[in-house]
Amino acid sequence: MAEQVNGYRKLLAQQYDTYDHWREFCLTHGINVDFSFGNQCWDVPALLWFQYGLRFQTGNGYAYGTWVYMRDANAKLPFIKVGDDSLPAMERKKLIKRGDCVVFAPAGLNYAGHVAFADEDYNGTDTLNCLGQNQGQGIGYGTPSNIKPLSLRGFLGAFRNTLWVVAPPPTPVLKKKGGFPWELYAQKFRNGQR
Repeated sequence: MAEQVNGYRKLLAQQYDTYDHWREFCLTHGINVDFSFGNQCWDVPALLWFQYGLRFQTGNGYAYGTWVYMRDANAKLPFIKVGDDSLPAMERKKLIKRGDCVVFAPAGLNYAGHVAFADEDYNGTDTLNCLGQNQGQGIGYGTPSNIKPLSLRGFLGAFRNTLWVVAPPPTPVLKKKGGFPWELYAQKFRNGQR
């Protein structure tokens, strides 16, 4: 059983300053900030938004409302909407990066939709590995997040934490091979000196 976080609680900065730190925290903690219905998917981003003095709002009590009804309210710095609203969701999904908070529409018996964090960049398929709660592992006390492939067919939109943007790795410096003076050798060879 993982450690349980109940209610809105300020975390240490090193627990959420990068996606990898947030991921590690979520995989070792159950989160229930609103004391409603156990460890729900919405609780994870709600706790993260709280760290920045913000509220992650649904507008209707369901996860999909975080995008459908409250996307502008939830897109307050450091969080931004991924892609332009004029793009269809199926085009915006191609912009998903690891660490983005992704929102899904209701589907089948799931009337609430879902919200999770992309654990990989968009990979060109219809599934995406996501970090989240209430993804089949149960919602009980002490049940942490897991990583599970989710279908992108119900993708609505995504939020990006701009403080998690990582600079590209530096370009490697190419070293010259060997130290043999091939030009001098070739010149001597042409002059008949071997």
